[in-house]
Amino acid sequence: MVRISLCMITKNEGRLLANCLNSVKDLVDEIVVVDTGSIDETKDIALSFGAKIYDFTWRDDFAAARNESLKHATGDWILVLDGDEELDEDGKKILREILISPDADGYSLPQLHYTNEHLTQTGIIKINHPRFKGYHVSEVIRLFKNSAEIFFDYCVHETVRESILRSGGKIMSLDVCIHHYQELKGIEDVERKQEVYFRLSLNNIKQYPNYAKSYNDVAIYYAAYKEDNLRALEYCKKAVELDPEKVEYLLNLSYRLRDLEMDDEAIEILNKYVQYRENEQVYRALGYMYYKKKSFEKAYESYNKALILGTSASEEVNRNLEILKKLMVN
Repeated sequence: MVRISLCMITKNEGRLLANCLNSVKDLVDEIVVVDTGSIDETKDIALSFGAKIYDFTWRDDFAAARNESLKHATGDWILVLDGDEELDEDGKKILREILISPDADGYSLPQLHYTNEHLTQTGIIKINHPRFKGYHVSEVIRLFKNSAEIFFDYCVHETVRESILRSGGKIMSLDVCIHHYQELKGIEDVERKQEVYFRLSLNNIKQYPNYAKSYNDVAIYYAAYKEDNLRALEYCKKAVELDPEKVEYLLNLSYRLRDLEMDDEAIEILNKYVQYRENEQVYRALGYMYYKKKSFEKAYESYNKALILGTSASEEVNRNLEILKKLMVN
């Protein structure tokens, strides 16, 4: 029987922690919580679920705290969640079946970030939900073998990716969603967290100058919170230079070019990408860029390709296609 350890780091997660633990209590065999200084009911809630709790002095390093949690895990596999996240109910069966005969050493899961505050951001998918109007998706490696060779790197936006690859391991995608409800903790908490991430991402760049994600994260902060698209563009370009196949970084670069009215440059980099790897998100971005330039036939073609590939924004894409049909007739 495969045993799974849930590993968490916490600080004042009392408001949402019970929901998180309820989402996996019938899946995991043990809960390991490393607490970095909670003064609310976080520890009491974790204890009520039978968690093993270890105190850890915070030192501006998420990887260090994560790795401390791994030290205490005894399961065959590690599942990582934060206190404001929940594992998808329908995905748990898939996860169990995969681990009976795994094909990889680590699995990347889609993380759905729900929002009411950032609905105008590019990449937001509008939804009918009792608490949120939209979400965007990122990929995170949150399920991996319990091995001394697998551990977290980087002080923020920490990941086990590099350690898995260094050890000759394999990473695959798994269609089991992690629902991220950070905004339920309050927008002030979100903004405070973004400031911390920005500062630590700059530290990451100093310590790990070849880590593309830090440049991308800094770019997002400059664009969203400082409204400095020129500075954001500089960091976007570096992220894509370091990891040209990462579609998330390419899209962010295209958004910054778009916001600076550099539409032709944005279209060029998007078209270069789909020449060797088709991607529905890139086609959607192309659709918008062509629409903006009033190239309606090219916009229609791009949106239609996104639909054929299978897009999570099919309702929006179909609506855009109908608009474009009328525009092409006129």
